[in-house]
Amino acid sequence: MQRTLPLFALVAAVTLSGCQPMTTTTAAPSTLNVNATAEVNAIPDRVQVELSVQRMGMDIPTLKSEVDSITAELIEYLRSQNVEDKAIQSYAISIYPRYNYDDGEQKLSGYQVSRRMTVDFAVAEQHGEFIEHALNNGVHNVNEPRFEVSNGDALYQQALTQAVRNARAKAEELAAAAGMRVMTVQSIQENSQPQQPEVRYRVAQAADSASVSLPGEQQVQARVNVTFTLAASNE
Repeated sequence: MQRTLPLFALVAAVTLSGCQPMTTTTAAPSTLNVNATAEVNAIPDRVQVELSVQRMGMDIPTLKSEVDSITAELIEYLRSQNVEDKAIQSYAISIYPRYNYDDGEQKLSGYQVSRRMTVDFAVAEQHGEFIEHALNNGVHNVNEPRFEVSNGDALYQQALTQAVRNARAKAEELAAAAGMRVMTVQSIQENSQPQQPEVRYRVAQAADSASVSLPGEQQVQARVNVTFTLAASNE
């Protein structure tokens, strides 16, 4: 026996069938990932000098007085050269016993009394004369001076900007070789940190200290990783 569907049921069926959403698949854009670096060179314009005023002996008060006297004279010399007090760090006195060993027996041989000083020279040329003065006035221990550039952060930003430009140039060259072209930047990753370029040299004799203080040219480097989207060259 044949069944006859009501007219409203047929209309509903046709309507629902026509409202089913159409599914489309969009291909992900082609991408190209490149690494790039850039360097900016600069001549250091600041110097940090660290030294230690030391005396050895048995009489601690006398040793401390000598160390204090040398330290005070160095500070006065720096002030006479227009070095600001905020650029001078003079640390607390340290006292250490010194021992000798005789047939396995430990014997006190004296005390080492010392005070450490650190000086930041905004005028790099001043540090050589200061080292010579210190070595000629009771200082026997001067660490390796450190040459620095005062605008290291700005130099790093310059290098970082150039690294991104280098990344795009590299991407365009690679894309062209593959019959593609660069469209947009999908992501940028910084693979380096701002750095303070520095160079050190060893202090030899006081007479030679000024002539060997040659900081040279220092390098600030930045590294980036950039992902670009690509399109066919004929699109």
